[in-house]
Amino acid sequence: MAIKRKYSIYEASDILYQVSELTLTNIHRDYGTGEKFTSVEVHTLAYIVDNPGISVTQLAHDLRKTKGAVSQMVKKLVEKGLLRRLDSSSNDRTTLLFPTEAGLELHNAHKQFDTAAAFGRSYKALCEVFSPEEVNNAWHILETWLRIRRQMGWH
Repeated sequence: MAIKRKYSIYEASDILYQVSELTLTNIHRDYGTGEKFTSVEVHTLAYIVDNPGISVTQLAHDLRKTKGAVSQMVKKLVEKGLLRRLDSSSNDRTTLLFPTEAGLELHNAHKQFDTAAAFGRSYKALCEVFSPEEVNNAWHILETWLRIRRQMGWH
């Protein structure tokens, strides 16, 4: 399908903002474990699952949040039994983050929830409008955009 319009940088920025508002909410939801979590909690956990041993400083940088905000989120996730902290063997002041078994269970439940729930349904609807290759290319472009923004320091 040919794209029928050219988006301005402002329009693209606004679309990304609206997508982020739609997906990252503070609504507590049961992802299939019997307990309720916010999407911010499960996505922070997901980033740690994908990057085991990450430090709070690196996590804050990658998520574009303050170290204090990330420390508070990590504290919550530790208290809920989803993460564990280990001191770095190379630096006494650095704490590394790892998921617990409960954290991995929630992560897997979250992946299944997103696949089957609204995101999965809207993704399938998108694949009815665009070819699977076009949809995959869009995700590749967004992932590359995120990498570039992280390298630029998010400014």
